[in-house]
Amino acid sequence: MKITDIAKKKGTRWQVDVDDAYWYILDAELILSYGLKTGLEVDEEFLAEVKEAAERRKARERAFYLLEGREHSKKELVDKLCRSVSYEIAEETALHMEELGLIHEDAYARRLAEYLINVKKRGERRVRMEMRQKGLDEELIDAAIDAVQPDEELLTALVRKKYARYLGDEKGKNKAVQALVRLGHSYYDALEAVEIVEEELEAEDEGED
Repeated sequence: MKITDIAKKKGTRWQVDVDDAYWYILDAELILSYGLKTGLEVDEEFLAEVKEAAERRKARERAFYLLEGREHSKKELVDKLCRSVSYEIAEETALHMEELGLIHEDAYARRLAEYLINVKKRGERRVRMEMRQKGLDEELIDAAIDAVQPDEELLTALVRKKYARYLGDEKGKNKAVQALVRLGHSYYDALEAVEIVEEELEAEDEGED
């Protein structure tokens, strides 16, 4: 087997052809470090080593880009990296990012819990489900939820804002309660919030009369 062409692509990327067929696109630094050049005799083992090095480099670059945009849990980062590299390389890269101090799962868990509870208005059941999907363990989830100070008026404020127009009959009341349950709140907490807002609306109507 022989490298038959190395052609410049975009930026620092170069396309490498082996035996007159496309093989891979490499960064210039890898081409130099492995001494690749037209006419070089290669074998499968050597090409596999170069390709693995290229995938590790690609995974690191992608990880830095993703973490620059926002925080990720380790599992979330691995899942995204797996779209372009092997699971082994993705996991190795995520571990390296953690060692560099770019992944802090405890802080990430606290901020995620705060966001889900006080911004997205999720109930604890839904919060736990969404945090598990991010790959966070139960101990981290427990600590993060315990650290959040939820707004005591959260549910009633949500009912006033989004569901007050449905209230006034049993069908509308049930619709509002079920909507809150889907957000992860308990049936009894949802019912209590809806009934508080119903009473407020009734008092307002009586005041207008």
